[in-house]
Amino acid sequence: MAERDSEIEQTSTTQPATRQADIVSERRESFTFARTWQGPLPDPDSLAQYEQLVPGAAERFLVMVENQVAHRLRMESEDSTRLNWGLAAAFIIVTLIVAAGAGLTYLGYGWAGAAVIGINVVGLAEVFITGGIRRRHSSAGGTDDYDKPMPD
Repeated sequence: MAERDSEIEQTSTTQPATRQADIVSERRESFTFARTWQGPLPDPDSLAQYEQLVPGAAERFLVMVENQVAHRLRMESEDSTRLNWGLAAAFIIVTLIVAAGAGLTYLGYGWAGAAVIGINVVGLAEVFITGGIRRRHSSAGGTDDYDKPMPD
């Protein structure tokens, strides 16, 4: 029995040495290099390469970006103007409806006047509540598409 133990020990000590040598001889290394760039223009190295391939390409890129920025500013200004006109129109409409409700109440049609004013107030509350939810949703990374149903 002692002979068997020595054979097992001898076998087990030589096998790991062979396996370890195989692993070390097959070791490979690889490195990956990644570059990222964010912005409307290509990174400076790529821009220089474009300029070498197509003379004037860098200038064309700059003009394109300047035009895009000018367009965006113009659109934001138009949106702001449209929003201000919308607020003014809404104020006038609400004032006229409240005046109509008050007029109905003054003429003795109290329930009708209260209904007109009440429906107006409920409608305004709904617009302010859902508008606030939409603003929070769009500023949190959602879309500005108002045709989609709002989140619960």
